[in-house]
This record gives sequence, C-alpha cells and structure tokens, in this order.
Amino acid sequence: MNYKVIAIEREYASGGTEIGEKLAARLGVPCYGKEILEKAAQKMGISIKELEDLEEKTTSSLLYSIYAMANISSGEVRMLTKEHELSITESEIIKNLVIGNPCVIVGRCAAGIFREDTSVLKVFIQSDMETRKERAVNVYRNDEKNADSLLKRFDKRRNEYYKATVGKDWRDMSSYHMILDSGKLGIDSVVDILETCAR
Repeated sequence: MNYKVIAIEREYASGGTEIGEKLAARLGVPCYGKEILEKAAQKMGISIKELEDLEEKTTSSLLYSIYAMANISSGEVRMLTKEHELSITESEIIKNLVIGNPCVIVGRCAAGIFREDTSVLKVFIQSDMETRKERAVNVYRNDEKNADSLLKRFDKRRNEYYKATVGKDWRDMSSYHMILDSGKLGIDSVVDILETCAR
C-alpha cells in the first residue's frame, strides 16, 4: 500500500463505517472504529456508555487542550478532566495500533491525530441530508421524526470532540486529502476510489 493507514472522518449516516469496513476487507487489513472506544473504556475502567457520554460533553477549548497536554507532558495526569483524559487515551491507543500495522481507522479523530504524517491518507465522507436521513432510518433504525435533529446532534458532537482533541474544526477541508460524497457516488464507488489511492 502507498499509504499505511487510511483515516476516515465522516458525517453521521453518510456510510463512512461501511466504507471503512469494505475498504479494509479489500486491502486485507484491519478496520478500527468502535474497537478503539472499547479499548479506551477498558483502560479507563468505565463503560462504553459512560465514554460516549463523555465524548458528548467534551468542550472544544483549544487553550484548555494546550494546558492539558502541557500537564500530561510533565506527568500531571490528575489535572485532566475525564473528557480530556478520554481524548488523550484514544489518541495513545490509535498511535499504538498503527505501529507497523497497516489499517483503516474510522472516526476517533485519526485524521487530525496524524495530520503531519504523510503515510496516512486522510478522507472525509459526506452526503446530502436526504440520503443520510434515509440511512439513519433504514440502516440505523432511528425514528424518522427525529432524524433531522439526530443528524445535527451527532455532527455537532463529532465536531466538538474533534476540536477538543485536535484543535481544528472537523469540517476544515484543508485537513483532508479527499472529500467524497457517498450519496452522489455510492458506497461501492467510494470504496473503489479509496482502494485505488491506497494502492
């Protein structure tokens, strides 16, 4: 592979997880997403549900993130909030996962964590609202009445967590090599494109 890691960030219900799993299967490499959250839960000694709640509460204060990282560097872990401890724990897990291990990572701020790494292909998957709503209802089994608010809520949560972890806006397209529209292209065509780039 030209790129040892493919980091996929995605709008909620854009099919990013399916794309990541299909791409990993074609390339014969592991795909990590929810597994990172599971490892973080185990390391922090709390449930996945608690971690998901922490992600939702994470603030995007860049100044606090810089302050927290300075404390971590000097060994002052106790000064961190649980939310920032989570983002640092996940970052460490991701960095350890990719050592000598080509893989696909879906979400978890991997594109930002590896922003300076030229061996990582950074991709953003988006789609139109109607396609995403349809997927949210038919694939994720969400209530159609709440689909609009759900999409906005999850996108906001991802953006806030990304900003808190990386210090950049999740939708800053200068952070990515490629922005692909899964609604217009279709899931399998996006996988085709990424497979070609990876190889």
